[in-house]
Amino acid sequence: MNELPTTDIRLAGFERDPRWQDVFDESHRRPPLPMPLPGVLTHLVFRTDDIGSDRHYEHVHALLFAWQAKVDLDRPDQVLAHTDAFAIKWERHTEFCSITVLSREPGTEGAPLAEPDFPASWRETAPAPLLLALRVTARGTTEDLARLLVERQQRGPEHMGSLVNSGEALVETDFRPGPDGFTRISILTTDLSTSRVGRLAQRLTEIETYRLLALYSWPDVQWAGPKLNDIDRGLMDLTEELADLKPGTDSSFLIRLTALAGELERVTAQTHFRLNASSAYYDLVQRRLEDLREDRVSGAQRLSSFINRRLNPAARTYRSILNRQREMSDRVARTSQLLRSRVDVELAEQNQAILKSMNHRAEQSYLLQQTVEGLSVVAVSYYALGILSYVLGILTAYDHSIDPKLWAGMLAPVVVLLTWLGIRHLRERVHKGGH
Repeated sequence: MNELPTTDIRLAGFERDPRWQDVFDESHRRPPLPMPLPGVLTHLVFRTDDIGSDRHYEHVHALLFAWQAKVDLDRPDQVLAHTDAFAIKWERHTEFCSITVLSREPGTEGAPLAEPDFPASWRETAPAPLLLALRVTARGTTEDLARLLVERQQRGPEHMGSLVNSGEALVETDFRPGPDGFTRISILTTDLSTSRVGRLAQRLTEIETYRLLALYSWPDVQWAGPKLNDIDRGLMDLTEELADLKPGTDSSFLIRLTALAGELERVTAQTHFRLNASSAYYDLVQRRLEDLREDRVSGAQRLSSFINRRLNPAARTYRSILNRQREMSDRVARTSQLLRSRVDVELAEQNQAILKSMNHRAEQSYLLQQTVEGLSVVAVSYYALGILSYVLGILTAYDHSIDPKLWAGMLAPVVVLLTWLGIRHLRERVHKGGH
């Protein structure tokens, strides 16, 4: 009978969270490739914004097939493979994917380091344009790195170099693509540990990748800035007009305000995500620069100084544009609220005028009703006295002493009074029935 390992016995019976394995795998998913000395690392970066990740995944497998590489790990977001000459790593990130090829066999002393040759058919069928081509070379040395750095600063102001990892390595670059399109970074190190050199090379590739992605939004800023200026001026004009807005012009004012709000939403929708992403990449660059642990050397321009001299103003501009978008959106909302309040006041004034008009009409109707009632009393009394005269005329046939006109005149006040009381009683019953 096979006995379970102690750890399995102690954990037996527990139900594992369905994401348990994914969470632990994520912590170890992107390890650096150990870099031999001397060594060369080739790093290609493609954007994946508008291209499905499946196409990039198929594209890297086409390369592995062309090189007859053996696949060690195959996941939708990471592929590890190797040949006799190279170690290959493909990674898919949120907005880009990268292919890293590391020489497994260092060249002989004095010979050029081996660099991968990507097949022409594979380059022509890339699913997205190339964003970055980077080559990192690493060599071991026993020389004084600080002295070498000072000497090499004489090459020109565009030459950047830093002592990193507490002075154990010298990193040099000019951050410019060469004639072959590759940006080159060289590492001279007194630390011969392949794992530490691999981590340093990974930091440098991440710095250059994130630096370019942080600056990728600069054209969006150049487009959005003038648009926001036009919207801002239009909003200022509308705000000034709102104080002296003439009655009856609310509709045209609302149309103009709606047009400005729509233009602001369009600009925000096209730039908001991109600017936020670039700000996040800027923070990643700062974190990776801190991880380099650069030393200050008199007369030497550090990598972080060059990067931040251009990247810091860009990041501040990104955040300024994002703040302007939020503030202008709030201003549009406040202007809309002011217009709504103005319309509500005008409606209240109109309703008040209508109520006054209705009260005036009710008073006129009441006066007219009283006049009509007075006329009705007279008319009804007139007809009642007429009928009474006919009745008295009949009585004279039996008693000639009765004078119909005399009796009609004497009974006229009584008839009028009774008629008025009857109409009043009828009006009261009608009012009570209405309530």
